[in-house]
Amino acid sequence: MSTSHSSTCVYVKDDQHGWLPANVLSYNADNTTARVSVTVPSGSTEEREVTLSDYESSALPLQNINEGGNLITMADMCDLPSLHEPAILYNLRNRHHNLQPYTRVGDIIIAMNPFQWIDGLYSDNVREEYVDRLVWRDGAAGACGDASCRGARDDPKAGLAPHVYETSSLAYRGLAVDDSHQSILVTGESGAGKTETVKIIMSHLASIQSTGAINEDQGLPRHEPAEEHISHNPRDNCVVRRVLDSNPLLEAFGNAKTVRNDNSSRFGKYIQLQFDVEDSTEAAYKGKTVPSCLLAGSYCETYLLEKSRVVGHEGAERTYHIFYQLLAAPQDVKADIWDGLMGATTESFRYVGGGSGNGDAGADTLIEGRTDGEKWENTVDALETIGIVGGKLRTLMRSICVVLQLGNLEFGADPNNDDASVITNADELSKLASLMGIDAEAITKALTFRTITAGGRGKESYTVPLRPASAKDSCDAFAKEIYARSFDWLVRTINEATCAEQNYDDAADVQEFGVIGLLDIFGFEAFQVNRFEQLCINYANEKLQQKYTLDVFSSVQEEYEYEGIALGDISYSDNAEVLRLIEGRMGLIAVLNEECVRPNG
Repeated sequence: MSTSHSSTCVYVKDDQHGWLPANVLSYNADNTTARVSVTVPSGSTEEREVTLSDYESSALPLQNINEGGNLITMADMCDLPSLHEPAILYNLRNRHHNLQPYTRVGDIIIAMNPFQWIDGLYSDNVREEYVDRLVWRDGAAGACGDASCRGARDDPKAGLAPHVYETSSLAYRGLAVDDSHQSILVTGESGAGKTETVKIIMSHLASIQSTGAINEDQGLPRHEPAEEHISHNPRDNCVVRRVLDSNPLLEAFGNAKTVRNDNSSRFGKYIQLQFDVEDSTEAAYKGKTVPSCLLAGSYCETYLLEKSRVVGHEGAERTYHIFYQLLAAPQDVKADIWDGLMGATTESFRYVGGGSGNGDAGADTLIEGRTDGEKWENTVDALETIGIVGGKLRTLMRSICVVLQLGNLEFGADPNNDDASVITNADELSKLASLMGIDAEAITKALTFRTITAGGRGKESYTVPLRPASAKDSCDAFAKEIYARSFDWLVRTINEATCAEQNYDDAADVQEFGVIGLLDIFGFEAFQVNRFEQLCINYANEKLQQKYTLDVFSSVQEEYEYEGIALGDISYSDNAEVLRLIEGRMGLIAVLNEECVRPNG
């Protein structure tokens, strides 16, 4: 590398763009400031004076350039000569500009959402290439012979472009060959493409068993399945179809349109894909180098559902998709569920779009290129695959209607008691009472009074009236709890229809199912109004950031030091102080817990 280029080509901080490339023109006498020529995005250059103490070790971060002074772009950022924040950002930027959304960092894949379809990126040929190279063949040995494939015998990824398929393929091989449970973490900010990535990984894992590239010594054609009962199309398997169809169901009830993403997951999920893994000894006796590993079922755990979205959302956003899908259903279907839906639109219900400042992001909004009416049909079909039809479907949708109708109740001051409240729109209350099958007076008492139980052995209970604002909060809390419990019931029903223990034909013969876990969690969030849910979400992400730091940076440094290999300083952000602020002895969680037990806290 040219000394002149490498020492003068740097990055400087910029308030608008974060970092900009620059060339050092000169340093002052005591090396405290530098005169640089900065290249702005428009292509023009301007001179600036920068203070070196604003930078790590009082040194400007170097650009990664070749002998000609051109920026180097690496598929694996571990190969970057200089590894720091601007180098990482510009490497990702250049690959994204070249329609290369995937970049590797060791065993980690970074995906930059291209926000467009890239032809051939997920083709059958590409999918099978990664399976052949990473699963069925013993590493990448012999796959290529030139210098670019050096180390292929040690690194099966050598010579392969970064792709999410390598993550799923290596996880599959780790389970099948190493007989070790696997976990895949998918995280990122809203709009990064987490939901789509999880679907891509699940579909790929489900299809690996049907590509079945077989070793030549088995005497079978290369892409013929090892077992006769495995279909080339994974959806031909009933259980696999249910597993894959669980995604649109969870999206319908747990995803919403936000300002950054039309199909944003508003909950976290951990999906355990269960596999029937062949015993390695038996596989070796049959002449197989890779034991069979058949997708047998799945089990899903969900957490941190954004319940606050049920009762309110920003004007440019929407609440959960299922509300709009239900309102876009055919009139005869709506009449069968509840006559109050007849002729109803998004403006008919406050929680969805009518009043309360929620606005309406548009009943005609297309989600993934499809209308709410089309999505309704997809949701009903997916519900049918897990047995939610007829009366079960009607009951589930009526619970959604109860949530909608609760939002239409209005509360005012009781003319006979300033400390009490009443429901002022009797017609909406009557509709809700009819829908729930409960007397209107019972609903009124439940929402406008609270019950207090005194301590002691002979506990006494008494009711206290609520003022209008508190009664409205009580109504909203009731609506959120109904929706959350409906969501939890749906997840349990999905698990009953997909778990291997209850649905796999050979479950009785399997001592323990192999597991590939998929953790899908939304990334850091900062809204105009942030609630406890945002604190929990961001806390979880801080913990994940800490794990990423330990895995990528700290562990590498420790390994180099243990091996006695010289390694220059690598700068990275340590969020230990942030975590102490949240979870420390006097952190936010401790303070909140203390407030919860204090009277009027």
